[in-house]
Amino acid sequence: MFPQVVLPALLGVLLGASAHRAGLCTVKAVAEVMTTRQAHVLWSFLKASFWTLGFLSVAALAGFEAALSPRPLLVAGLLGGILFGIGAGFNGACSLSTLSRLAEGHGVMVLTLVGWGVGLVAMRQIAPAPHDVPRVTMFPAWLVLPGVAWIAWEGGRLVRLVRRRGRAILTDGFWPLSLGVFLIALGNTGLMLMDRPWSFTSTAICATGAARIAPCAHPLTLWLVSGTAMVAMIASAMLRRSFRLRPVRLQSALRRLGAGSLMGAGAAMIPGGNDGLILFGVPSLSPHALPSWFGIVAGIWIALSVMRALGRQVPPIRCESDICRVAP
Repeated sequence: MFPQVVLPALLGVLLGASAHRAGLCTVKAVAEVMTTRQAHVLWSFLKASFWTLGFLSVAALAGFEAALSPRPLLVAGLLGGILFGIGAGFNGACSLSTLSRLAEGHGVMVLTLVGWGVGLVAMRQIAPAPHDVPRVTMFPAWLVLPGVAWIAWEGGRLVRLVRRRGRAILTDGFWPLSLGVFLIALGNTGLMLMDRPWSFTSTAICATGAARIAPCAHPLTLWLVSGTAMVAMIASAMLRRSFRLRPVRLQSALRRLGAGSLMGAGAAMIPGGNDGLILFGVPSLSPHALPSWFGIVAGIWIALSVMRALGRQVPPIRCESDICRVAP
């Protein structure tokens, strides 16, 4: 029971708490580039993939290999990435950050989740995904040395950060990006080594049958990890005292419903979302992962540029001591 139920649940708690406290969000990453010409958050997403590759390298040296499921790069995937990104930009949050904001009392994000379902189901009916069940490959041996080298280099920097910050690094309301992506990659690697790859978006895709992806082989694990991650986010918001019920306004609700529908349709075309592409698409060396993720980044840039042209301010993101927040 422990490997199949308790361990995935614990890893879900780790993933949810880390994502919430570090404030990871691709929309925030693009906003940072647009407002400050810096890319701390954007680089942190790639670091999460590198950490996963590093952990898989250590596991391979120890005789434990993860089954990977790469997919070919298709035009539909690139277009889906852009569509997902446009929806995320107008929503103001991507996959993980949508759940994080919901956990803090932004009830309007429920409309985004409803939109995900609408978009996924609509795309399944209009244009069934041309994706076959992904082929399974094993972790390539040539990546072991670079993966271990990454752990030695970035791990040393993380150790110095922890020593400098001490116990406060965990007790503070906001965690450094470096710590957040390290813990997210650790939890993600554990699920991959159990043959239980997971993301919030893959849970929605499998629930609606919008595409055939590897995580659909274990639907109960998807819901278990998603549920415990969400509980961890709510608990994190409560402990940080950032939970507050916000009123839901009609205009905002309609915007989130439409934005979520675009995100759902794009996720069906990729298939996946920014979370799955970073957590196990890029570490799986899937040809579709990085181009689709950059498509998401481009889509967010388009949405934020349109909003700015219409007179809406793109919130400036300020990063200090590896902690990035929306500037007051």
